[in-house]
Amino acid sequence: MAELKDKRILVTGGAGFIGFHLCKKLTDLGLNVTIYDNLSSGKMKNVKDVPKAKFVKGDILDLKKLCNMDKTDVTFHLAAQVVVPYSMENPTEDFETNARGTLNVLEKARKDDSRLVFASSAAVYGNPTQMPTPESYGFHPFSCYGLSKVVGEEYCQIYSSQYGLDITILRFANVYGSRCHGVISDFLDKLTKNPNKLEIIGTGQQSRDFVNISDIVEALILAGTKENTVGQTFNLGFGKTTKIIDLAHMILRILNLSGKTVVTTTDVSWQGDINTIWFNIDTAKKELGWTPKITLENHLKKLIAERKMLHGDNDSL
Repeated sequence: MAELKDKRILVTGGAGFIGFHLCKKLTDLGLNVTIYDNLSSGKMKNVKDVPKAKFVKGDILDLKKLCNMDKTDVTFHLAAQVVVPYSMENPTEDFETNARGTLNVLEKARKDDSRLVFASSAAVYGNPTQMPTPESYGFHPFSCYGLSKVVGEEYCQIYSSQYGLDITILRFANVYGSRCHGVISDFLDKLTKNPNKLEIIGTGQQSRDFVNISDIVEALILAGTKENTVGQTFNLGFGKTTKIIDLAHMILRILNLSGKTVVTTTDVSWQGDINTIWFNIDTAKKELGWTPKITLENHLKKLIAERKMLHGDNDSL
């Protein structure tokens, strides 16, 4: 990553799941990294586990504090309120963090003439009728979270076209891996407590495009360094979709619990939940030079082995 050598890198939300893995990779490469996080959802453990990074406890809503920080050359803007049900119950707070907060980070980038990579979401597409969904599908948000991400993207476009900032937008599908909170960790936690029963929120027919954190970190770094990515928007997923019920059975098979664990569903999902996420990732492959490498099943085996959760013999591991 010679392009980032001697660059001052700012990672907002660097104490979160994706931020931790990005900051660890960047500091392992010997780069100058500052984590900016208010620790509302990020964890101090993640900060401590990246000891080579500088840490500033701060909120992206604090424009004065942001702009008084040292000059930044490259900004990875990951800080966000990402819980869809929370956004539906607290839409104004979700807007403040994701829309106004992004505007503040853009102001910091404008002041510094910093390159910026913005983390957006599949939620901007809502429930798409075109699958796999390309970047050109357009905005059809189905939740307040998705809408606030649309606003963030639109501000990025304005700051790019009107102020000449070098900005790349990345739309994440379902990112998973160690230290992640989501459906995979939820299932593993439930099965650790009670391997005889697994409850799925919703019908189980919801479908997601799962992409590993290692692949996402690679894409983030490419987006922050390659010249041809400036002004572009990329879908980042694996390019396939998996039903949540199939994910559950995949996990049970790896754990040797197939036919032993009773799987139930609530049949009622949360407000704003999306039916299917399935990305077309052709643009990222072509323009970003990025292809995801880690399959869901292989990484599940690794996660389960790390947790020492195996029940009985399983030769597939």
